[in-house]
Amino acid sequence: MSHPYTALHTFHLAVRFKSLKHTAAYLHLTESAVSHQIKRLEAQLGYALFYKSGRQLKVTPEGRRLSNELAAPFDHIDQLLSTPTDDRHHPLTIYCMPSLIEPWLLPRLLTFKETQPNYEFVINYHSSAPEYLDEYSLRIGSHEEGDSSPYLRTKILTGETIPVCSPIYLARFTLPISSTDMLAADLLHDHQQDSWQAWFSAQGLTLNKPTQLLYEDFHLLKMATIAAQGIALCPQTLIQEDLDNGILVALSEQKGNIGRYYAIEHNQYAHADIQALLQHLL
Repeated sequence: MSHPYTALHTFHLAVRFKSLKHTAAYLHLTESAVSHQIKRLEAQLGYALFYKSGRQLKVTPEGRRLSNELAAPFDHIDQLLSTPTDDRHHPLTIYCMPSLIEPWLLPRLLTFKETQPNYEFVINYHSSAPEYLDEYSLRIGSHEEGDSSPYLRTKILTGETIPVCSPIYLARFTLPISSTDMLAADLLHDHQQDSWQAWFSAQGLTLNKPTQLLYEDFHLLKMATIAAQGIALCPQTLIQEDLDNGILVALSEQKGNIGRYYAIEHNQYAHADIQALLQHLL
């Protein structure tokens, strides 16, 4: 049986674009031709790759597993064919969550630059990372247990959280503060709005009030917590110094965001310079 490389590439693009129409335009084909390629591939594989949900094209679990395996090699081939050969030194790009840049990335990057002064770096926020990570890029961010990715991923820190507040905010309460007390407090949320609900649920309590204070990432959440805006679930690994210095106060040992972690992602075809940087960061 011949291997359907063309159809596999078409399928890979359809997953990437989430649209047969956009895939057809990219490949300079008709939408019907793309659809026929997908159907023939499904017949050859023996399982469905897509299903329709309203007007949206969704990937089946089997299709998602196949897509994750295809993403890195096809993206690598596309990158090689679209980028002219250039033997000059290539800058290394790091996409990092704001909350990890100052306490984790920069100290390690400084020591790397001391031993490798000729390397060039571009540091960007994690939110600006492209969908495709080329062989000169790293992405550092947070993930939930069970997340899938077409890239190689290495855990660096736990992202599990504990409830904390500033000493100024704590002065509003009669000590010791209980979980029931916290239920009535000003609760600060990061991008995961259900984190507090899960934390209270683990203790047999129900959080019914709507989210009032929502922050885009942990960096903003921490600033608001220090400014006595309320109580937040913060990763202990990122606030230990603030706890030691009394800037923040831990209110409970009960952890939240169970399974969350921080990790570095990179292309499996990463350049030797990225491999050297990765080894140093780890």
